[in-house]
Amino acid sequence: MQETTTAELKPRMTNDDGRPQGVCHNEPYGEEDVHTEEKFWYALRVTYARELKVKQSFDEKGIESYVPMRMVERRFFGKRRKRLVPAIHNLIFVHIERARMKEIKSTTDMPIRYIMDRESKSPVIVPDKQMADFIAVAKSDNEHVEFISPDAISIKSGERVRVIDGAFKGVEGEYIRYKGHSKVAISIRNVLSVVTAYVPLRYIEKIEP
Repeated sequence: MQETTTAELKPRMTNDDGRPQGVCHNEPYGEEDVHTEEKFWYALRVTYARELKVKQSFDEKGIESYVPMRMVERRFFGKRRKRLVPAIHNLIFVHIERARMKEIKSTTDMPIRYIMDRESKSPVIVPDKQMADFIAVAKSDNEHVEFISPDAISIKSGERVRVIDGAFKGVEGEYIRYKGHSKVAISIRNVLSVVTAYVPLRYIEKIEP
């Protein structure tokens, strides 16, 4: 897998000064639903590469979270060994209720901040299906799966596809030609994209608008 620098993937963040509405999520928000029990996937920034420590803290609270990981080969005591490391530092996704997320942010000493959507100026929220597909591809053992900046690929409107066979069957995203091959990208706007390995065109069907 091609290694990507943290600088190339650095998301745009601001302070939390908007309502929690984000990527592809248009649900109205108001005081009446502050106490909803529905859970959302929030994209959070963690300072000083402490994403795994933050994940451990969420785990201890019984809160589902996800840090994208990748396998790298490094030398330890003269021997080369493979180990899992965060694919991009300072990033964690958390599946949590709005009210609880707000409570944790106001009381915790964990170094976390919302990643903000550039257009809505609100915290990025990732739809459940998109998050499930992102995790499915990210956890693949295929060495050709890559994490890249969403700005590194050009996706035209309407090119949404579904993989109907093969290792990535069921995944939905955007069809792209990347490094000369047909692939599917699951892009979380303003945050991160994960790109599948090569997917034959016969395994891809277009999702009609």
